[in-house]
Amino acid sequence: TPVFADLCNELYRDGSLIQTAVQEARADRTIYTLVTHPGHHAAADSFGGFCYVNHVAAMAKLFTADDGNSKRMEKVAILDVDYHVGNGTASIFYSDPSVLVVSIHCDPDFEYPFHSGFADQTGDGDGVGTTLFLPLPPSTDWDTYSKRGLQPALEAIADFGAEALIVSLGLDTHRNDPVTLRRAGFSLQGNDYVEMGRQMGKAITPLNIPTIFLQEGGYLMNHVAEAAADVVTSFCQTQSELPHKS
Repeated sequence: TPVFADLCNELYRDGSLIQTAVQEARADRTIYTLVTHPGHHAAADSFGGFCYVNHVAAMAKLFTADDGNSKRMEKVAILDVDYHVGNGTASIFYSDPSVLVVSIHCDPDFEYPFHSGFADQTGDGDGVGTTLFLPLPPSTDWDTYSKRGLQPALEAIADFGAEALIVSLGLDTHRNDPVTLRRAGFSLQGNDYVEMGRQMGKAITPLNIPTIFLQEGGYLMNHVAEAAADVVTSFCQTQSELPHKS
């Protein structure tokens, strides 16, 4: 994970985007945020995996902060759908009962970072039960991803009583992603990302909570934009079709 000349300027601009995204989301909007670098591998005291600052963690902190101007949220959920576990995100909130971290990812027995993402890692101290790791086997297709990953993740978010949702939108789950295929890889493709957004929308819309999608990984560049648009557009379309909680 290199450090280069203009990194600080890029991260400063990313920080401004994070603040704006949270402000806009508080007005019951769905927000998509594209930053210059992914962040879910960055911890409070380390960086790695091409992640320098944990953007979704910063968003969660802003939602739960008492800044005197906005309502402080008691519970925030983070859903990480990147192929790699959101180990940095989980480490930041591992003892924090106010933030639920759910990560759907390749089994760390096969994939980076190898030491985090196991199902028995569920939190520590007051935060026990607010980390949910859902590791899946290499070559996971949509049927397995949905039944063993996304559906249990969305149920956990609803049960937690989240007042805001942040999605780490990693798209390196695509079957031909060049980075993930080096070791294992998943097999999602095409309409699977439409269905991902639809299932998210169906589960989250009744909760009537602010939702932010933040772009994480994804390296099959001729498919990333389409997949991102499919998830977010399908989510928003489903929102418009379903009743909200009053």
